[in-house]
Amino acid sequence: MFSLITNEQIHRAIARLGLFKAPSLARIPNVMLIRCTDLLVPCLGALYQETFKLNIYPTGWRDSVMVILRKPGKADYTVPNVHQLVTLLNTIVKVLSACMAEDLTHAVKTHGLLPNNHFGSQPGCTTTDSLHYVTKFMKDAWRRQEVVSALFLDIKSTLPSVVLEWLVHEMWNRGVPSQYTDWISCKVTRH
Repeated sequence: MFSLITNEQIHRAIARLGLFKAPSLARIPNVMLIRCTDLLVPCLGALYQETFKLNIYPTGWRDSVMVILRKPGKADYTVPNVHQLVTLLNTIVKVLSACMAEDLTHAVKTHGLLPNNHFGSQPGCTTTDSLHYVTKFMKDAWRRQEVVSALFLDIKSTLPSVVLEWLVHEMWNRGVPSQYTDWISCKVTRH
């Protein structure tokens, strides 16, 4: 069930922002949102709600900057993995995206849209949790005198991008409200 973003959600999203993170192209620092929350949230709430009512996603919100930064304590750029990619997103959109992620995460958990052993991008599901799961699965099989085979893939390299139409289709098949799928389509496409 879709519901418009609430001011309470916006308050929670702003509270989770890092205080002194680098600002985006819009030059709105997180600290400004955090310190002016009570003034800004009613305006942001109305703005976010209108984007859903009008089914729009402003073009300027799609703009971002990718920066390659050297990891702390790593001086030699010729050594692999000494740099990290940082994406600077529009601060206003970052809050909206956090609210949408909260809604979608809640829907996924409530309606059981992902299998219990799915660990990627879920709050509270860490790499350690996945290792414990695999270890338990293997030991349980061994206790039953079964053979265990495993294939581990680097999915990030195997599937570097998502086919938007397929993602939206699968979300729709699983009963995700069209407001969410439309929002994702508007966010990613440039029209």
